[in-house]
Amino acid sequence: MKKICVTGAAGFVAMATIAELIKDGYKVKGTLRNTNQSSQVKTDLEEHLNKTIDIDFIKADLTQDEGWDEAVSGCDAIMHVASPFPAKAPKNSDDILIPAIGGTTRVLNAAAQSGIDRVVMTSSNAAIWFGNFNETHYDESTWSNINHNDIDDYTKSKTLAEKKAWELAEQNQQIKLTSINPSVVWGPGIGNHLKSTSLGFFKMIIKKEMPVVPNMKIPFVDIRDVAKMHVSALKVDDAVGKRFLITNEPAWMINFCNQVRDLGYEAPNKVAPNFMMKLISLVDSSMKPTIPMLGHDYFLNTYQAREILDFDPIPVETTIRDTASYLEKYL
Repeated sequence: MKKICVTGAAGFVAMATIAELIKDGYKVKGTLRNTNQSSQVKTDLEEHLNKTIDIDFIKADLTQDEGWDEAVSGCDAIMHVASPFPAKAPKNSDDILIPAIGGTTRVLNAAAQSGIDRVVMTSSNAAIWFGNFNETHYDESTWSNINHNDIDDYTKSKTLAEKKAWELAEQNQQIKLTSINPSVVWGPGIGNHLKSTSLGFFKMIIKKEMPVVPNMKIPFVDIRDVAKMHVSALKVDDAVGKRFLITNEPAWMINFCNQVRDLGYEAPNKVAPNFMMKLISLVDSSMKPTIPMLGHDYFLNTYQAREILDFDPIPVETTIRDTASYLEKYL
């Protein structure tokens, strides 16, 4: 039985990926910044899988050297899922850039030193298309423009961390790297992930915290699809050396809200004028990255994932319904 090291094992995406690995017959060793979480993570996974599981946890922090050699020891492959994703923009950019880039460096160096040749990394669609707003079609060949005036630290961190991973894989030819680049991840989590930044917008909608929505598109994907694509990438030889954009077709926010209202929630039914969003961005810097996306119609091409990983996304309606039900359970 192959053993896989999964970084950031308590995370929203990581737990779904661990469950998928276990269902597929793999043994898992997970890293945690705080091993006090291990009992809850194991309990939540067992409840989800409806069986007792054998899983190991190792303390390892993206900002520290200690623990990484032990974390990957005895493993056949690594799924590097961990990455900082703060709900609010940090006051200091280094608070997110250093863990993202430094953590990726530590993980890939540990892989090389331990003779592990297979790494699947969780990146983001944020590393693919932001800042290239003159374009309307994006695929894995494009990279976000980190020099764009409105880029946020999260987008910059995902872009630079993934670039660092490919750079290290180039330097260490033994490492066979694949990156999974999902859009906004929704869907039913395993355990309580109300604090997941990925679910923040959806949570605000059903809690009636947004009276209007911006005139912009939002790309999203089901967490169950994201987990499956991680495991598929691990098993498919043709996935080596490639990036995979994993997403549904981007939807205008107001259309998404209409679908949420159809489920019985009081979601917004009005679009904020662009000038209003621009005024808000002057006092709320977290809104600044949304400004160049206002009115931007675009398409994200998932052909490569469909052809190589057999990506067949869960219907949008199912994801929206299941996400709402999941959040309602914990709110």
